[in-house]
Amino acid sequence: MNKIAIIGASGYIGRHLVAELVRVGGSRVRVLTRQKAAGSTGFEWPSDVEVINGDMHDEASLLRFLEPNCTLINLAYLWNGGELANLTVIRNLLEACKVMRVKRLIHCSTAAVVGRVSGGHITENVECRPITEYGVTKLKIEQAIIHASEGVFDAAILRPTGVFGPGGEPLKKLSNDLVNGDRLKNYLKSCLFGTRRMNLVHVANVVAAILFLIRRSERIGGEIFIVSDDEKSNNNFLYIEQFLMRSLNCTNYPFPQILLPLDVLSLLLRLLRRNNINPRCNYSQEKLESIGFRSPVDFDDGLSEYAKWYRATYFAASGEMAK
Repeated sequence: MNKIAIIGASGYIGRHLVAELVRVGGSRVRVLTRQKAAGSTGFEWPSDVEVINGDMHDEASLLRFLEPNCTLINLAYLWNGGELANLTVIRNLLEACKVMRVKRLIHCSTAAVVGRVSGGHITENVECRPITEYGVTKLKIEQAIIHASEGVFDAAILRPTGVFGPGGEPLKKLSNDLVNGDRLKNYLKSCLFGTRRMNLVHVANVVAAILFLIRRSERIGGEIFIVSDDEKSNNNFLYIEQFLMRSLNCTNYPFPQILLPLDVLSLLLRLLRRNNINPRCNYSQEKLESIGFRSPVDFDDGLSEYAKWYRATYFAASGEMAK
């Protein structure tokens, strides 16, 4: 039986990962959580998940949590901690991995580490140029893991793009704006964003990628893998907006969108000091697929699932009946 240890399990990806591990069976699952963490969010762990109270700052609790020959999944990030705090806890974790002789560390990073690149086809070999503290810190965490794992334990880095699905954040603002927002502002935004790539990936595909790396018998050796749904041409603002408008029963705009050149959007993103200023970029999942991975959820099916969840949630909260 696989021994799986998860840090950051109470987050969005983590909750889906734990649920899927429990559903498929064959693994003993442990999660590390701070005192009162589950109660504060109202989230209850499945009964067959072993919950260990501890903190990434506390090396002793990490040693209690980890087991020899386990596979560790790290989904944690200290959002209010900054670079120093995040690098400190990752070094604590890596030292604990060495002491407890873990079999493999799978670290969930982010495609945001790529930052500002000029090309439209993004692979794991592209030189990363992040400009935000988040992107810079995430990249340094990746580098620390790869360096520390060499010759000691196996490691893999996943870089998901924007993770969406029921309860997820990436499409929530767009959906709220379409349902409740100013229609003129929505129209102007649609003209500006047009065919901008949205770089979304369904949460079930991210979870499936983690499970794929857990089960992989061959050594991974610190390799980095992008997980994305960018091979779908529909993964752009205009298509997703129209899909959601139909699904959420929103009246279409009275006039066709006048699509502005994407270079205008790129300039605006640069002025706003955004990390990614290339509205045409696609993150390639080819490397992960080359070793046998296949995404289980089709992009349009994922959009349909999200729209169904949003409708049920929105109309339940507003007291209206979903049509």
